[in-house]
This record gives sequence, structure tokens and C-alpha cells, in this order.
Amino acid sequence: MANNIAFQAQGRTYKANATTSSQTIEIYSDSPCNQLLVQNHEPSGTAGHPVYFRVSNLANVTVTAPGNGTPQYALCSVPASVRVYTVPYQFSNSTPLYVAFISETDSPECYFTPGEGL
Repeated sequence: MANNIAFQAQGRTYKANATTSSQTIEIYSDSPCNQLLVQNHEPSGTAGHPVYFRVSNLANVTVTAPGNGTPQYALCSVPASVRVYTVPYQFSNSTPLYVAFISETDSPECYFTPGEGL
């Protein structure tokens, strides 16, 4: 993993339409990596809502949106944001990364791209 370079995509971008139910996608990369570029977009005409997500090397991963006084294991992608996350699992074209995602309301669009860099 090279953290001192600009982000370099190492696989296909996955689109996730978040809802109020936890959903899970499998992400594969062309070569081993452990970073994700996450972009949160909103469908036209909405006010903007975060997407909460959790990563795992196990297929049965789920996520719950945190509430007041109820912390959860979840990362947060805020509306109109682009951020690189380093995940604790290496994934590749034969070993997927599982990403569970959820939203509090509406259906924000979130994009996940495997790779490495800043």
C-alpha cells in the first residue's frame, strides 16, 4: 500500500443505492489493496443524507445507522463527499471485501472504488 501517492483505482467502481435496510455488496480489486475511495451522491431533488457503511472480510456483515445515545460500528460518508478509507482487510480479485451500507432516509447513491493512495 502506497499512502504517499495520489489515489490510483485498482478495479471497478461499485454503485450502492442506500435504503433504510442494510444491504451488502462484494468488492473485488484487480490487484491486492486495502483502500476504498468512497463518493456520496444524492439523487436530484433531495436535501442530502449520509450513507453509513461497515466493511468486513465476512459475507454476513450488516450495518445499523447510529442513533442518539446508540453508537454503532459504522463509518459515515456525508453528502457530496469524496474520501479514501483504509480498511483493515486486504482484498483482491479472488478475495472480496464485503461492504454493508444503509441510510436513515431517502436513497442516496454511494460509489466504492478499490485502490490505493491519498
